[in-house]
Amino acid sequence: KPYFADFKGSSPFLTKTGKIELYSDELALAGQDPIPVYTPTEDPPDGFFRLLYGRHPVHTFAKTQNTPLLHELYPENELWINAGIVAAQGMKDGDRVWLENQDGARSGPVKLKATERIRPDAVFMAHGFGRNEPALTLANGKGANDAQLQTRYILDPISGGAGMRVNFVRIVKEA
Repeated sequence: KPYFADFKGSSPFLTKTGKIELYSDELALAGQDPIPVYTPTEDPPDGFFRLLYGRHPVHTFAKTQNTPLLHELYPENELWINAGIVAAQGMKDGDRVWLENQDGARSGPVKLKATERIRPDAVFMAHGFGRNEPALTLANGKGANDAQLQTRYILDPISGGAGMRVNFVRIVKEA
C-alpha cells in the first residue's frame, strides 16, 4: 500500500507543481538539461585507485578519535583494498602503507584491509584519522588522513555542489 504524506496543504517541494519534478521546465528555460543527465567520471590513471571515504559507526566525523572508550573500539582507520590487488602486488592483509595522490600529497601510514567487498579500481578509508596533533594523546598520528589527499574537486554546474570522489591515490610501501 503506498504511503501518502500529509503536508497539511503545503508542499515541501518548491516547484510550480509542488511535486518532485523529474522534468524541469525551469531548467529548460535556463538553457540546462531538463532531465538529470549522468556524467561519467574520469578513470584512475595507471597504478592509481579512486579514493573513497566515509564514516565509521563508532566515531563522529573527526571529533571522537581521542575519546578513550571509542579509541579502544576503533583506534585507527584501515585502507580497504581489493584482495586480488593485494595479492597481485605482493602485499598482505595488515601491511602498513602510505598513500600518495595524483598531486603528490601524502598521508599514512595506514593498515591494509584486504577484502572482496570493494572494486579493484578503488580504495576506501574511514574519515577523521591521521591527524598530527600531540595534544591528541591517543589519536595522534593514527591512520591516514583522507582530507590531506583531497586536493581536487569538481563543481556541479547547476547546483554548485562539490564532487569530492575525483581524487586518486597510489600505494607507497615505504615512507
